[in-house]
Amino acid sequence: MKTPRRFVLLHHEGHGAAHFDLMLEADTALATWQFSASPALLAAGGGLPCRRLADHRKAYLDYEGAVGGDRGHVTREDGGACELISESAERWLVALQGQHLRGRYTLSRRSAGWSLTQEPVD
Repeated sequence: MKTPRRFVLLHHEGHGAAHFDLMLEADTALATWQFSASPALLAAGGGLPCRRLADHRKAYLDYEGAVGGDRGHVTREDGGACELISESAERWLVALQGQHLRGRYTLSRRSAGWSLTQEPVD
């Protein structure tokens, strides 16, 4: 039986503008996207711009607190199971089962950066 993947949504403050980091468990690290507003506020069918960051360590799945190198601190906003339905360089389709982020989401690369869309419920 395959172990389910996990995700976490962290609120990062104290290092530049406050933002949210959505981290999806991949094979050896956390694929990470940064948002200026919380993805938890996204309505079905709506979109939210974001930017792809370098992968992060899996330790962030369970971490809250100060970030090394005087880079502020992170607070866990949501987390739970993550199913990676499909993945390419241009598009990730995932199903998230968290407290706030629930349903299917698409992360798509656009000409101006990435965007997160919550798929409408049938």
